[in-house]
Amino acid sequence: MSAVKLASERIIDCVVEAGVDHLFGLPGGATMEIFKALHGRETEIRTIVPRDEQTASCMADMYGKLTGKPGVFAAQGAFAGSTGMFGVIEAFLASSPMVVLTEMSDANGFNVHAPIQSGSGQYGSFDLAAMYRSTTKYTATPHQSREAVIATQLALKHAVAGRPGPTACVFRANVLSEPVGDNGLPEIHDTKRLLTTTKTLPPEGALDAVAEALRAAERPVIVAGNGVRIARGYEDLMALAETLGAPVVTSYLGKSAIAETHELAAGCIGYTGTPVANDTLGAADTVLVIGCRLKPQETCYEHPQLFDPNRQRIFQIDVDPRNASWTIPAEIALTGDAGLTMAALNTRLAGRIDTALAAARRSTFMIRKALGALFDDPAMASDAMPVMPQRVVAGVARAAPEDAIICSDAGSNRHWMNHFFRTQRPGCYFGCGGIGGVSWSLPAALTAQIIHPERPAIGVCSDGGFAMQMHTLLSAVQYGAAPITVLMNNSQLGMTAEGMGNRAMGSELPDTDYAAIARSMGAQAERISRPGDIVPAIRAAVDETRAGGLPTVIDVVVDAGVGMRSAIYSPLAVEAARGIKPGAA
Repeated sequence: MSAVKLASERIIDCVVEAGVDHLFGLPGGATMEIFKALHGRETEIRTIVPRDEQTASCMADMYGKLTGKPGVFAAQGAFAGSTGMFGVIEAFLASSPMVVLTEMSDANGFNVHAPIQSGSGQYGSFDLAAMYRSTTKYTATPHQSREAVIATQLALKHAVAGRPGPTACVFRANVLSEPVGDNGLPEIHDTKRLLTTTKTLPPEGALDAVAEALRAAERPVIVAGNGVRIARGYEDLMALAETLGAPVVTSYLGKSAIAETHELAAGCIGYTGTPVANDTLGAADTVLVIGCRLKPQETCYEHPQLFDPNRQRIFQIDVDPRNASWTIPAEIALTGDAGLTMAALNTRLAGRIDTALAAARRSTFMIRKALGALFDDPAMASDAMPVMPQRVVAGVARAAPEDAIICSDAGSNRHWMNHFFRTQRPGCYFGCGGIGGVSWSLPAALTAQIIHPERPAIGVCSDGGFAMQMHTLLSAVQYGAAPITVLMNNSQLGMTAEGMGNRAMGSELPDTDYAAIARSMGAQAERISRPGDIVPAIRAAVDETRAGGLPTVIDVVVDAGVGMRSAIYSPLAVEAARGIKPGAA
């Protein structure tokens, strides 16, 4: 490195050394120095500038989910800490690696004078660093140029070490434009050398004990969560399930940990999970939980008909020791990388499982699936108009190619997809399950298409969510990306309206032709009112994507009277929500 490089230039060096090849954000305040440092480095790192910080942070979150590398989000302090916080909180709760590069917008030596006063945020009247300390794994506030570079390296390291998550560097404005000499202490090492993180394994004795318990189990079930995706442990999971003949249920964030076309896949558990998954889990005598924190939504508010340590042997694998045996007591908690731990269990079980018994379990589960009509419902074939939401999901499932990346939003559409969409391959489905923020699917699908231009990226959202971030279409056109948005348009905030019942207030939206708006932004778009038009429209959009064409919006007018809660809520969740003691009459 040159001895005359500025801190901002060496910060970009660190990002490149970490293997990160995209940066998402908007220049402003002192972060303009960071964007200036990106000039001329387009072959090393691509800069994506969407229309607001919310979109930029969501794109950084999705970059982390897709690549396992930190998604870098850069923006001016006040806006990184307000609209930009949307994607940061999602990353924090969904364990996505991210690094936020922002600044205090202070006035250097005048930071203790009015109106700056605190010197910690835009205009000084709020504590930006404190905001980030509550939403990240690590937050630094560098006051010197050398410190700024080292803090960036630490942020990159902490983002991927252990349980992944967001980190933040909140720089004093002046440090980014100050030089950093090569000679000095502490020494600035090559970033790649600092990112040597060791994946951990549980103790041998604990692995032996869990393997023996699985070998002795009569009705084992595997719960696969977000940790399987983070570890890229798809093959290890499938091998473990097939060795045991054990059904696999997933959390919402774990959806597609196993292809749901696999014979042993049961779908998602929880309050909008599939009846097959919930029933299968409840019937288990032994449960192996992998990379899942067992949130209330996944356990139907800890209903004992799903999880009960008094009648089930429960074992839990998690990279974070705080997560294992936290919600539901586990007989043995295995702290370690999900992929390595599953591989170690597979080694111990090889040749020790009765193949006839495993085949019998598999056969029994297949009967359960057939009786439970997994991923099937008469409404999915309905020709009713307005279109049934279930029919939209069926259309996406029929038209989406196997290599498609599916991004689901928040709100009712998320749960329709969670319940009825059958994934075709591991690692193909991404849902907004951290903050659960409406509109997340639009920047997520755009990011997926930018990172993997050879694969169609399909985002499913509602009219409420689409309106919040429809400007992502402008960015898609600008950057030559062609994501596909399938829009369930019922002119309301459907999940909110249903939750309010006959006292709904503030949930109605005007009937809007979003296809017309999309066309005005340079996208191709179609408004659909007939169910039979959904599949041809999606297939045409996929062809457009593969040809390197324009983004597509498919605006489907759906029936506002079809309630998600009444259609797919688990009876166990309804019972728990009403405060009824489990098992009571």
